[in-house]
Amino acid sequence: MKKITLIVCLMGALFFSIGMVPSNAAEVDVLINKLVEKGLLSQEEAGQLLKEMQKEGARQETTVKETAEEVAKETAKKAVKKESETWAKLPKWVNRLHFKGDFRLRYQYQDKEKSDGTKTKRNRGRYRWRFGVVADMTKDQKVQVGFGLASGSGDPRSTNQTFTNSFETPDARIDYAYAQYKPIKQVKIIGGQMKNPIYFASKQDLTWDSDIRPQGISVPLKFNFAEKGYVFVTPAWFILSEFKAEEETASMGVLQAGVGWDVTDHFWFKFAPGYFFNNNVKGNQFEYSSGSNTRDANGDLIYEYNSFTLDGEFGWQNLPGYIKLVNVFGQFISSDADNDSKGWLAGFRFGQQIKKLWDWQFRYSYRYLERDAWLDFLPDSDAYGGATNAKGHEVRFNLGLHKNVVFAIDYYNMRKIDYASGHSDEPENLLQVDMNFKF
Repeated sequence: MKKITLIVCLMGALFFSIGMVPSNAAEVDVLINKLVEKGLLSQEEAGQLLKEMQKEGARQETTVKETAEEVAKETAKKAVKKESETWAKLPKWVNRLHFKGDFRLRYQYQDKEKSDGTKTKRNRGRYRWRFGVVADMTKDQKVQVGFGLASGSGDPRSTNQTFTNSFETPDARIDYAYAQYKPIKQVKIIGGQMKNPIYFASKQDLTWDSDIRPQGISVPLKFNFAEKGYVFVTPAWFILSEFKAEEETASMGVLQAGVGWDVTDHFWFKFAPGYFFNNNVKGNQFEYSSGSNTRDANGDLIYEYNSFTLDGEFGWQNLPGYIKLVNVFGQFISSDADNDSKGWLAGFRFGQQIKKLWDWQFRYSYRYLERDAWLDFLPDSDAYGGATNAKGHEVRFNLGLHKNVVFAIDYYNMRKIDYASGHSDEPENLLQVDMNFKF
């Protein structure tokens, strides 16, 4: 009887030791060995007892782990619920605001040969920041109001700020400010100073600098004729200049129509002709002119610059292998000028869509823009200072460094088309090295 009692007590102690303090396994082995030495347990019984105790310990350890996981999940749920309750207490209009912005650091090198053969060189550090917000005025997002701020001067073709003037602190300026009404899914009505609603092939800027925010009204229309096929029409009316004196207010009417279609998962195309009809451009001057259009003795423009444009591109996407994207694009323009009235751009790009680390893309294009093919205060300001009467190459390479961080190198080699006999065609080289951050 005493033997049985002793064995029961020892076994209870052993189970308690295993259950409460799993790290005492070595002590348990010593106790079982003592029981075997005293003859209270056979070697077979001792082995069986160890197996039972190990199973019990594993079961209790699993139970503790599962309990800890349940507690962690419950704690996380409570934290999420508390955060949701906190946001729910904010005014409803806060949840209808959408913010976005970007910041760019740039090194820029420029050298240009003058007509007399002398050269000028310039090195600049520059930056650009932009920040905007869009407010949904209604729950169905039919009415929106948006505005943005940006660095730079009043120049509509540049939001760059150069490192200069003893660490000056420049002003922020209005980048855009507009209201938008969407009566049905296919129609938008936009008024104010807006992001350019006009389509450009592969976002190239032969005719419009990408920083320009037109002022006026536009009514973009888009209708699907297939699951991934659509037609679009963009009528617009822009104010070019409002004059207080003798000159009349200058304006531009726009009508662009096109079609786009992802024909397969890999092949797509987009094509759009457009017409630009100007009022009171002839006989006027414009503040941010590059000075390359033809003028009379008073410095006034001698044409209206009514122009026909054609933009188109096609390409392959989601391709297998290292090169997942190939795109060929082109632009053409012809104005009402008597001479030097044509312009065109052609190019290609290949690589990948920049979404993550080491995604890359290469782009090449050649442009040719005669003196009076287009108004000289609208083209890309990086391509020969934004002037017409220019031709040349552009090469660009983008490399993803993070989801929203892109490194870029952009190089322009440009020169005049028409120049005085016996003089230089004034070639210009421009190199830009950028770090782009989006948020």
